[in-house]
Amino acid sequence: MALTLDPERPLAPQMRVIENAILVPWGDGDWKGMARPAGVFTADGEYCHDAQTFRSGGKPTTVEPQPPAPAEIDRTVKGTMLYGGMAYGHFGHALCESLSRLWALDDFDETIDAVAYIPKQKLTWPERSLSMVRNITASLGEIPRLTAFNKPTRVERLVVAPQGFGTSKLMVGCPEMRSFTDRRLRQRVEPAGPEKIYISRSGLFRKRGRFLMEDYIEAKMEAEGYTVFHPQNHDLETQLSWYKGASAIVSTDNSALHLAAFVINPDCKIGILLRRPGAIFADFEMQLKWFAGVQPDIVDACTRFWFRAGEKVQYNEVYALIDFEKTAQALKAAGIIENANWVNPSIVDVDRAIEKLEADTETRFDEIFL
Repeated sequence: MALTLDPERPLAPQMRVIENAILVPWGDGDWKGMARPAGVFTADGEYCHDAQTFRSGGKPTTVEPQPPAPAEIDRTVKGTMLYGGMAYGHFGHALCESLSRLWALDDFDETIDAVAYIPKQKLTWPERSLSMVRNITASLGEIPRLTAFNKPTRVERLVVAPQGFGTSKLMVGCPEMRSFTDRRLRQRVEPAGPEKIYISRSGLFRKRGRFLMEDYIEAKMEAEGYTVFHPQNHDLETQLSWYKGASAIVSTDNSALHLAAFVINPDCKIGILLRRPGAIFADFEMQLKWFAGVQPDIVDACTRFWFRAGEKVQYNEVYALIDFEKTAQALKAAGIIENANWVNPSIVDVDRAIEKLEADTETRFDEIFL
């Protein structure tokens, strides 16, 4: 139960059209970790393995359900639909997983009337699960309408294209996915904004991981001519145009870089400041290489971590202190900044920063040791 992508191997020959397909958004059966029973069956009850959804190659998000009884099928929808996989409300997962089959829109020879999704979360109105996906796809040019289902549904003609993108080793993308984003984004988006951008997380709500004392980093980057950019405060078109126009981008390892990889120029300098434990930086290296032809400079300078007291630690939500001096030296060596005159804070400064964080968020934080 794994998915692999060969970045050089086209997936278009594996597309199939299933007549009177049965789409099962929430099926009977056993969950396996985060993977729920859901998927697609042929009219004869054969499970369609290419419709299984994955976060990364080894992490499925759906598993084969039990086929629904005829009486359980809610309705039949007419027309030709493309199976879109799972619709996420999280920006990064929507970008990497909910778009991962849309390449077929440019490779299927017939008219597609709609894209059919299964919701990540069970909402009373399944269409509400499409808010984030619609926000992203609005920047892709003309596409069919998006729809989602909660109950087993018969689709007159369902186009199933293999998943061509995702996280971890799936970040290479299939050739069709890379061509799709190149046509729909890189070739279409007009560059705008400043030449040098620092993507900040300081404006995110408290559960989003970030750097402690990021205001110091922001001030130092501004002194180097960088504009501090808070993506969540701008529409997607602005984000895309700024990334397209930038000659240098410095950012933590976060979802903004997944979007930037679709439009940046191959001569754009990218500096990635790691903010959490683990090897997730490899995802960004892989995507930037295959989608943009860019080799980023990775700066691993975290020295201490904090997390909300009494809660199970989530690495993507930790607050990290980085070695400012090491970071500056690495950025200077990469030609991203000119002055490495950054100074590490004292123990007192760090303690005060934690006190301020706890006061601002009305939450107690404990240091964690990894």
